[in-house]
Amino acid sequence: MNKISVVIGTFNQKDKLKNTLLSLFKQTLSPASYEIIVVDSSSTDGTGQMIGSLPKPSCEFRYIVAENKGKTFARNQGIDQAQGEIIFLTDADMKADLNLLMEHQKAHAKSQNSAFEGLTINPDNKPYIKEKIKCSQKLKFSYFLSGNLSIKKDTLVSVGKFDEGFKGYGWEDIELGYRLFKYNVPLYYLPMAINYHDHPVTNEDMLKRKVDMGKSAAYFLKKHPNMEIKLFLGINPIAIAIFNYINKSPNILKYIADQSAKSPFFGYLLEEYYYRVGLREAGAI
Repeated sequence: MNKISVVIGTFNQKDKLKNTLLSLFKQTLSPASYEIIVVDSSSTDGTGQMIGSLPKPSCEFRYIVAENKGKTFARNQGIDQAQGEIIFLTDADMKADLNLLMEHQKAHAKSQNSAFEGLTINPDNKPYIKEKIKCSQKLKFSYFLSGNLSIKKDTLVSVGKFDEGFKGYGWEDIELGYRLFKYNVPLYYLPMAINYHDHPVTNEDMLKRKVDMGKSAAYFLKKHPNMEIKLFLGINPIAIAIFNYINKSPNILKYIADQSAKSPFFGYLLEEYYYRVGLREAGAI
């Protein structure tokens, strides 16, 4: 069986990272079959001390402190250090089901050069992927989501790993998935591999994320300036016209913001507006 290297990038997530690691220490997969690599982007919250206080894991465990150059840099450092044939990508705010790594390893034993996207459960106990997708169904590149994802290290390296030009929140994993799609690397759904996302996001934080996502989307489009990606990123005449109309009408924007707390539709509209604020600030619209 191929060995799995779990790669986690982190910055100032001490308490959530502790829960993530404890869940990974308890996997049903044989400790000899996996390793855990944490790349810390020079946290200032006592992450290093927390790591030192953890019970000694039975699997191999490495803690690396790196310069704070963002999530993509940290992940690439972990990939470079990995000794396993399979890279399992997750985040510092995920709690692993006991069988998580075993399910990913079993999937790779049956398919030699594929990527697998597991089932991620949000804090509201609903799946992150809301569409009805069957087990082993082939997925579009847009499902290449790195909170619960495995792929061969050689394959990642061959396409260039994560693009470190992504500095803010969003799209760095899907852009990598797009490159893999172009290299004909299939992505399959693996719902038996379960991860729990332990990171509720406030409405205010979500709007800040949407601005960052817009800026990252502009970088995505700059790398892949084609109509497929432009439409995928929501850069179309109708969406831009709605954004411009709201942007020129402060009273309408205030009404949307006031209604967003009690209406999912207006909440969605507000998030889409701030996403395009990011696109505009980055010069994409």
